[in-house]
Amino acid sequence: MQQEIITQLNELNRNFYNHFAETFADSRGASEPGMSYALAMIEPGQRVLELGCAQGRFARLLPAGCQYLGLDFSASLIALARDQAYPIPTHFVVADLMEEDWTAQVSPPYDVILARAVLHHIPGYANRLRILQQSASLLPPAGKMILANWQVLAAQRFRDRLQPWDSIGLSESDLEPGDCLLDWRREGFGLRFVHHVSADEVQRMARDADLDIVEMYASDGREGNLTLYTVLARQH
Repeated sequence: MQQEIITQLNELNRNFYNHFAETFADSRGASEPGMSYALAMIEPGQRVLELGCAQGRFARLLPAGCQYLGLDFSASLIALARDQAYPIPTHFVVADLMEEDWTAQVSPPYDVILARAVLHHIPGYANRLRILQQSASLLPPAGKMILANWQVLAAQRFRDRLQPWDSIGLSESDLEPGDCLLDWRREGFGLRFVHHVSADEVQRMARDADLDIVEMYASDGREGNLTLYTVLARQH
């Protein structure tokens, strides 16, 4: 994928989340079944880094004594996150994972790294792999990374909301397999770039990043399979 296309898609998503920040935040529940299961793996006192933290809803669900850092590329969502109270020490930073030096804004190691609804917004396999590799470098030997990727093509109701690429001046040949342009219909109309990160792609990324898959499961949504969760650990 050409760099100008990657930049266009990243800006499309940034503008979407800045414009619809409050509406998007209001549309999310406190958690989801699959995420609640994943969060139960976190122990009291651990250091937690969340990539794509949005309005910081998961910081409220962490065990006592945890220290939390949340990153998001949307300044509007970070502002919402900062305007709330949390039972543990929290810090929120505006950071774009598409910037190769984003790790300069964190202080590793982190016992757990959360990345829910993050990689599926990253254009290009090479970029998704880079971010996964960078994240793994922030873990201690016993650390874990929890990925959660929206299975946007798993439900007909979302497939019905796919929009043609020419609506933003692109064509299928500009994209990679699994790339989607999805509309938003709550309190206005918007468009987002979403990549369908399949189980096969997660397994490929894990191999390429020298990570072990500890657990993989599907959960969430009325269908019960709209999010693919993967727990990853560094190879020893």
